[in-house]
Amino acid sequence: MARRTDELQRRFNMSNRPKKADEDQLQPTMWNTLRKLSRPTNKNFPTADRRLAGLRRSFRLSRKDNMSQQVRQKMGEAHAGIHFPIYQEVLPHQRKPEEPYRLVLLTGPNGVGVSELKRRLLLSDPEHFSVTVPYTTRERKKQEREGVEYHFVSKHTFEKDILNHKFLEHGEHKGNYYGMSLDSVRRVMAESKVCLLDVEPHTIAALYSSEFKPYVVFVKPPSIELLRLSRRKAKVLASQNEQTATKFFTEEDFQDMITTAQAMEYKYGHLFEKVVINDDLAMAFTELRDELTKIETETHWIPNTWAHV
Repeated sequence: MARRTDELQRRFNMSNRPKKADEDQLQPTMWNTLRKLSRPTNKNFPTADRRLAGLRRSFRLSRKDNMSQQVRQKMGEAHAGIHFPIYQEVLPHQRKPEEPYRLVLLTGPNGVGVSELKRRLLLSDPEHFSVTVPYTTRERKKQEREGVEYHFVSKHTFEKDILNHKFLEHGEHKGNYYGMSLDSVRRVMAESKVCLLDVEPHTIAALYSSEFKPYVVFVKPPSIELLRLSRRKAKVLASQNEQTATKFFTEEDFQDMITTAQAMEYKYGHLFEKVVINDDLAMAFTELRDELTKIETETHWIPNTWAHV
C-alpha cells in the first residue's frame, strides 16, 4: 500500500511540471479496485425529491464492481492503527440542546436495503436529516450546481486530497474519481442536522471518536427463505459491465448477502449499537426511525472516552 501511495505521490509531483494535454490524465491504478463508494450525497436540496438525487448510480456501481475481500483488507489498512476494544466502559449520556446530533452510520451487505432506508429517512423529515455532498472529477452537467449535486474538482486537486487523507472513502468509476470527505460530514453536523452515511464497516474507524459519537446501525438480511419471498420481484443494481442498469435478485445474490452479513457481524459486531433485520421494509424503517428518535431524546450509553473531552 505504501508503495502505491509513493507512486501516486510521484505522479502528483510530475503533474506540477508543464506537459502535453494528452499526458495530463493520471490513471493511478490503485483506485481502480477500491471499495464500493457511498451512494448518497446532497445536503441543500430545495425539495425532498431533489434529495433523492443523492443516491447516485455512479457511486453504487463503483461500490458494487470494485469490492472484494482483498480490497476490503487494503482499505482497512488505512485505519490499522486504530484499536477497537471488544469491551468498553460506558457512561449514560443524554444530548444537550446545544450539542450536535450524533452521526448515524448505516452499514450492511449490498442489496440489503441500506440506501432505501436512508432515502426514507430523508423523505420523512428533510429539515432534520441530511447527507454529505460528494466530490468528483467528472465534468459538471448543465443542470447541476456546484455544492448541490457534487463538489466538482480537478483530478490534480482530488489526488492531492487523497495524499492528504481528506477522504473517508474514495474510488473510481468510468475514469472519474468520487469521494466523501471528512469535512463534508462536519459541515452537515454544524447545521444542527442528523448526518446520515452509509459506509463499509472499515470506515467506522475514522469516525469512531467523541467528535462524531457515531450511532452505528447494522442492516441485516433475514433468512434466505424470507429473502426469496420478499425480494423475488425486486431488483438490484447490476454491474457496470452488464447492459441493463438493474437485474432481478438471483440465488447467488441471496447467498452472498447472507455470507457477507455474517462476516461483517463477526468482525465488527461489537461496534453495532442497533441491528435492524430488514425482512419487511416498512417495519424496518419504523424500527430505525423510532430508535433514532430515542437517542436524540432519551438517555443512552456511550463509551466513557467520548464523555471525557
